[in-house]
Amino acid sequence: MISGMRKRMGTFVAVIAGLLALGLLIPMLFSGSSPGGAAARLTVAKVNRERVSALDLSREFYRAYYYRTSFGGLKAEDLDALRSQALDGLVEQAMILDAAKSAGLKPDQDQVEAAYKAELAYFKNEQEFTQAMAGWAYTPKTYKQELGERQLIEKYPLYVKPVEVTEDDVNAEFERAQKTNPKLTLDEARESIEKLVRARKEKEARDGLIAELREKAQIKITDPQVLAYRAMQDEKYDEAVKLYKKAIKQSPEDPYLQVSLGRALAAAGRGEDSKAAFEKAVKLRADDRFILIAQADGLRQAGEDEAAAEVYRQAAKVAGDDMFAHGLIQSAFEEMGLEEDAQAQAEKVQELQKAMLERYQAQQEAAAQEAEDAKDAEDAQEAEDAQEAEDAQGAEQE
Repeated sequence: MISGMRKRMGTFVAVIAGLLALGLLIPMLFSGSSPGGAAARLTVAKVNRERVSALDLSREFYRAYYYRTSFGGLKAEDLDALRSQALDGLVEQAMILDAAKSAGLKPDQDQVEAAYKAELAYFKNEQEFTQAMAGWAYTPKTYKQELGERQLIEKYPLYVKPVEVTEDDVNAEFERAQKTNPKLTLDEARESIEKLVRARKEKEARDGLIAELREKAQIKITDPQVLAYRAMQDEKYDEAVKLYKKAIKQSPEDPYLQVSLGRALAAAGRGEDSKAAFEKAVKLRADDRFILIAQADGLRQAGEDEAAAEVYRQAAKVAGDDMFAHGLIQSAFEEMGLEEDAQAQAEKVQELQKAMLERYQAQQEAAAQEAEDAKDAEDAQEAEDAQEAEDAQGAEQE
């Protein structure tokens, strides 16, 4: 989804393009949040003079979440990793932004206004646009500020490390491409090769700059959830438990934090406490298939297969048309040797796959019919225009 959100406007890339459209799908995502609210005031990372707020991290996380889930599902335990990756990305952006400001660079306000108007064009009117921004805790002013900062983040690496695509670069890339496609000619491939080489060099320039900035940067991560996840990765389970509990104090209604705490407690050898955490997660959101799957996974790891099987069955009941969830449950039943349950899930997955294929075919047929109708209309219009021209010519001759 993130790559699909990018929209080029000259040298400026609005990397949050499309994020507002998501706000229409999940308008209550940031309910209670505002540019000056608690989430905006809470710092989750400090990078030199720049700070990353909890609101920044929430936006980046959900943007990454929708991108990832557009290609398939995510298990409950994957969410902390995604949050950690999102914060890493924000830290890199903060390093670049701090360096750009130190160099005296300022956003091009004309480009900011152009980007803002381009976003506005996706909506029926400005009121709808403003409502969408509010869904992601933006005002027009703070959204333009965001666009300006993104502009600096995009431009600065090429400001300090300019990229040039030489003829030698093009020829070398063409020779590599020709090995797999001998019929390829340089004339027909030049434009795409230049774009490919430029993109590669720009990435190398950005990566090189980030490495240089990181050596000198003062970075402090304070988000307890990210720190807890990283403690888990380092097998510091008791520390992870303490940090997850701290995160829960900040977000007591988040069931996925209880799942993470349950996993940390299990890893720390505190089985009963782990079960209690999973039960709390289910109590907070009993109809969430992934929370139920996580609870069942925990029961299996504790050797309670019968209880785990019952929870997997409950997860299957609430999974609806989620093919990914049914696939996870099928795999669990297969590993447990529960053939009838596994077969039921396999049949459900096949049913969903068939329905998805039928929808795709229907969409393709509708698109083909639409194209055919458009072609017929175009041909009819051309015939009508030709007839009118012929009639006009005949009238002149008379």
